[in-house]
Parts: sequence; structure tokens; C-alpha cells
Amino acid sequence: MARIVRFNQIGGPENLTLVEEDPAVPGPGEVLVDVKAAGLNRAEYLYLAGQYLVQPELPSRIGVEGAGVILAVGPDVDNYAVGDEVAITPNMSPAEYGVIGEVALAPVEALAAKPPGMSFEQAAAIWMAYPTAFGGLVEVGGLKKGAGQVVVISAASSGVGLPAIQIAKAHGATVIATSRGTSKKEAIMAAGADHLIATSSEDFAARVMDITDGKGFDIAFDPVAGPFLETLSSAAAIEATIVEYGALSMSETLFPLFPAIGKGLRICGFHLVFNLFQHPDRTARAMENLTAGFADGTYAPVIDRVFPLAEVADAYRHMEANRQIGKIIVAGE
Repeated sequence: MARIVRFNQIGGPENLTLVEEDPAVPGPGEVLVDVKAAGLNRAEYLYLAGQYLVQPELPSRIGVEGAGVILAVGPDVDNYAVGDEVAITPNMSPAEYGVIGEVALAPVEALAAKPPGMSFEQAAAIWMAYPTAFGGLVEVGGLKKGAGQVVVISAASSGVGLPAIQIAKAHGATVIATSRGTSKKEAIMAAGADHLIATSSEDFAARVMDITDGKGFDIAFDPVAGPFLETLSSAAAIEATIVEYGALSMSETLFPLFPAIGKGLRICGFHLVFNLFQHPDRTARAMENLTAGFADGTYAPVIDRVFPLAEVADAYRHMEANRQIGKIIVAGE
């Protein structure tokens, strides 16, 4: 028997329960993983609430990112073996798989080798955040090495925000980070940001224009949306790109038509699976860049806190409260 996390009804973290079940038998193209650590993501919180792109099939497991050791392999799995240390990437449907628990099935296409020298907790913190940041900034946003671009990273202390800062700086960009206040400034600046704008007390557009000598930013990478999209458009340079990858504001997002037309803005969405993992060429570029960055220390995951498996509901409440700086991890006791 193994403990896994399930929920039986739509709602909040209070619906998450720890149950004991016999480990599943991997089918064709699947492996069974002894999960040592799992990374938490906003997408799962929305999934639990019934507000994600995919609706849960109840009762449902939860979690799409983790790291562990392969316990068993199914038919047609040739490139992984029992005993391999692996990371589990989010390249799977949350309606079909869930990794938070002591064991989990995972499709082989969602596996990656655990980076050498990384702990399981660190390996569970990288494959949602870093590919999202790389895909959104480079593949969709147009970030280029040595181009001297000005990049806005919204919600910069988040699990994706800090990696986005690291990636933007590795490409030679000037990074303008945002946070609602200044309590997380030290961590944001330590990640490499050049400027921090506290959106609750500062005029965002005025600060951006001051920093850029009136030009505006070239790329914005934003998980907030809502009214902030209009604010971003007011501070954008001519032909800037705004990449939306979340909806933290949880309010209606109106398209800023006249700034978009007047400046020739490119406003687009980004989804990790649809815009990166389903494109082998993009995935290969991302994995090459990120693997090299992990190896030489250019990219280093920031872990906010590790919760024991029995406290998974508290871990999601911690995310709900927006107190974290970096990634929240759940690990077996």
C-alpha cells in the first residue's frame, strides 16, 4: 500500500485527502515512480477549484511535477529502467495523472533525467518553472541573447518569476521586476533583477518610462492579467510583446485595443504543454539551454519551503496566501 493525495469534490485545499491504495501497474509507455518530492503550481490550485483548462474527473489525483526513482516500467518503455533517478515534467494531462503521493504513474514522455548534483527537492522544482519561463520569454516573447532588451517580469517572487529573471539576465536583458510591495525585494534583486517596481505604491508606467528613457519595455512576461494588462500596454515600447501565462488577478481581462493598435503590440498567451512540450524542436532548444544552465550554475532553483506529504493542504494554503518566495515543495516523510 502507498499513500497518495486525492480530492473527491471541487473546491479548495480542504478537499485534499491522503488515502492508502495499492500502487498502480504501469501500462504501455508508462512508469511507476517512487516519488521523493513534488513541486506545487498555480495550475493545480485552479484545477482543484474547477477553474483550469481541463476539468477534473472525480475522484482525482493532483500534481504534475516531481522527482523520484523508477519502481517499475510498462511495456514499450526502452529508455528508462528500474532504479533510474528521474524528474517528472508537466508534459501530461492532470485529468489522467497526478504525482503528489508516495508513488505515481507517469507517461514516459513526461520524464527527464534528474540533473546530476541536484537533490530530489531541487529536481522537483525546475520542470514547470524553467521551461515556462524559457518558452514564454524566448520561444514566444522573442528574447534574444545580446539584444539589449528590456524585460518586465511580473509577480517576480513566484516559482516562475525568479527563474524568468535568471533566464532574462543570462540573455543579457535589463530586468524590471514587479511585486505588490517591497517585502520580497531582497530575494528578487538577488535573482538578478535590475529594478523593482512595487505596484501597490508606485506608478508602474511612469517608472518604466523613467528607467527606459521614455522608450518602454520590449517584452513583458505576466501571470497577473486582469486590469494589469492595460497597465502593461501603457508602458510598452513600439512593437513590444506581452506574454500572458496566468490569471492571478482572477478578474476580467479586457483587451487593450487602442494601445495594441497604436503601438503595434503583440499580446499572446503561453501554455507550457501546447506551446512548448508539443513542439519537439522548441523542447529540444529549451532542454539544451536549461540543462547547460543547471550544470554551470547559471540557473539555480529557489525553494521557498518543503512541506511533509501529510501537510499537502497547508502547502496549497501557503500558495493561496502568496507568501512564498520561489517554489513550494511537498516531500515524503
